[in-house]
Amino acid sequence: MDSSNHHPPELLARRVRLRWAGYLLLVVAFLLAFFHRNTPAAMADALAIDWSAGPGVLGAISASYFWVYTLMQVPAGVLADLYGPRRLVAFGMAVAAAGTLLTALASGPISGALGRVLIGFGVAFPFIGLLKFSAVWFPERQFATLSGLTIFVGNLGAALAATPLVLLMGLMRWQELFLLLAGSTFLLALAIWRSVYDRPEHVGLPPVHAPLPSELAAGKDWRAGLRRVVANRATWPGFFINFGAAGGIFGFAGLWGMPFLQDVYGFTRAEAAHQTGLMMVACAVGGLVIGRLSDRLGRRRPVLLIWTAVHTLLWLPWMLAWPLSVGGSTLLALLLGFSSTSFALTWACAKEVNPPALSGMATGVVNTGAFLGGATIQQAIGLAVEFEMTAGSSLGQALAHAVWAIPVCCAVGVLAALLQTETYARNISCERVSAGTRPA
Repeated sequence: MDSSNHHPPELLARRVRLRWAGYLLLVVAFLLAFFHRNTPAAMADALAIDWSAGPGVLGAISASYFWVYTLMQVPAGVLADLYGPRRLVAFGMAVAAAGTLLTALASGPISGALGRVLIGFGVAFPFIGLLKFSAVWFPERQFATLSGLTIFVGNLGAALAATPLVLLMGLMRWQELFLLLAGSTFLLALAIWRSVYDRPEHVGLPPVHAPLPSELAAGKDWRAGLRRVVANRATWPGFFINFGAAGGIFGFAGLWGMPFLQDVYGFTRAEAAHQTGLMMVACAVGGLVIGRLSDRLGRRRPVLLIWTAVHTLLWLPWMLAWPLSVGGSTLLALLLGFSSTSFALTWACAKEVNPPALSGMATGVVNTGAFLGGATIQQAIGLAVEFEMTAGSSLGQALAHAVWAIPVCCAVGVLAALLQTETYARNISCERVSAGTRPA
């Protein structure tokens, strides 16, 4: 509940302006994270030539982003709760700028992988920082809708890493593009440092949420807070939903989707890039829809269950090599992208089953599943492809077998959705609520 209904209108108007200004800067940082996540798919051929890298090496380089991003999710949540999003995200963007510069100057896979590790480290902070900022600056009932909006903007970055990036690489070398990107990222870090505020109270504005004594106590000892989040069974279904739905879409659109569509279905590079790009655009739209729908219904678990089940089934036409035209495959890509966004609700659920002061840690734990999934799936597919090709299979045959890892992981997410505690779009961390029972 907003605790400031009786404050002067001019203070509330200023709070709204700073709320959206801060959100805008942080969401641009998140957009860059999605862009970097998917660049290897469009750059795979160029990287293979410039760095003399085979499928296994490319898979490892691409997955290195996910591994470091995964490892930083829980620390990012702890740091967001302790120090706030301003310092956290500004620092992250500065590191990402350095990693982008190193990638642009890299002469081989080792220095290229190091640059991607630095990028993954730096862009691990914007999302958790953004969720922490949203939890503090926005009313609670808007959180899932706002999470969907965040996914919408972030996936625009992923879409930019598909067809637009391919077109730009026809106009300039990818190294030149990354040099420009490094400079822009550093300027963004400075803007966040100067213009984002952790809490309304820090600039003399009324808080959106009046902190409860239990909240304040929960946030004093981060170790105890983290133990509380990890020990909470209601935290974990979202982790496995993220592993399958988000990890699968990241693994496919981020690296293996274009080779799969080219070598299994015979589409051109441009057609494949168009489909993976539209997949991320549809993912963006799906994030808007699922968050808004869940907030309007005041329900989490039924929406999660339907979304995860439909998404898992939609992988089957590609996996079973149904004969699809470019139009039919593009429609399937759109539907898969739209239905992948069940993970957008997991952050709201994590926040609502844990104390508000621990929202950064809770969303960090759940979000770890997405990037552990992305790293595991990308690298597993790469290793499986290389193994099969060594045994004599073609790239298309190997990919057709290896990508089955994605719907299998998504099916685990369906089972996790069945176990998700229903929160009815409110924080229930201090209530004794069994799954599916409406709190009093």
